[in-house]
Amino acid sequence: MRAAGVEPDSFLPEYGARQYEVTCAPALGVTAADDAIKVREMARATANRCANRATFSPILDPNGTGNGVHIHFSFRDRAGRPATHDPAGIAGLTTTAAHFMAGIIAHMPAITAVTAPSTVSYVRLRPNRWAPTFAYLADRDREASLRVCPVLSLPGVDAGKSYNVEFRVCDAAASPYLALGALVHAGVDGIRRKLPLTPASGVAAMSDEAREATGIRPLPRTLGKALDALEHDAAAKEWFGTTYLDAYLRHKRAEIRMLDGLDEAEQCRRYGASY
Repeated sequence: MRAAGVEPDSFLPEYGARQYEVTCAPALGVTAADDAIKVREMARATANRCANRATFSPILDPNGTGNGVHIHFSFRDRAGRPATHDPAGIAGLTTTAAHFMAGIIAHMPAITAVTAPSTVSYVRLRPNRWAPTFAYLADRDREASLRVCPVLSLPGVDAGKSYNVEFRVCDAAASPYLALGALVHAGVDGIRRKLPLTPASGVAAMSDEAREATGIRPLPRTLGKALDALEHDAAAKEWFGTTYLDAYLRHKRAEIRMLDGLDEAEQCRRYGASY
């Protein structure tokens, strides 16, 4: 990774069989997507040299463990100083960062079609899989779609330097460039409109009525529903442009038709072979 210009952060076995997590250090802007592609290609090449095969499919078995791609992000000001953390702010966020998160939540049903763009992505995004199923922000909640990550609070350590938020509604079927672009556009819309952020807790234990009363919406349960949300999001049409959005919707709906009639196990097998 270092030879390819990517700074390693961690590498560890995960919960699933033969499942590993690899992370790289933060990078500015599009470089983060470049790094993600480099890491995937090196993993595939390394597995091939060992007479094995790496797969990045969202899930390999309907009853198994899912593979997410969690996007951690934070902000810097024009001078390069941390600009995410405000101890007195909502969820410990600066006002600008809070508006950004609110924008992501507002557009999350639509951008899910880009960040979770396979039919089996929605096999992973189910309750009791440590995966998000509702659009909300919470502190240290592994089922939240946006999670404020824990940071070390030690004397003499500036918590603002490591304060970050994790977007959990993403997997490796997504293009890193489209995923980051969708997050940025949605967040910037929240800043421009000064959308309010309301953190939540204990969402999984709430009744449907309680969630509805607090404005917590479910994420789409299928790729088709996510594509419908994307198609009807007026702002998203401006972000992608009419021509590209139409092509994306046609392509993904054709993918759904190709898998029509196949059970989840066979769909998982095919995505496992493709990704």
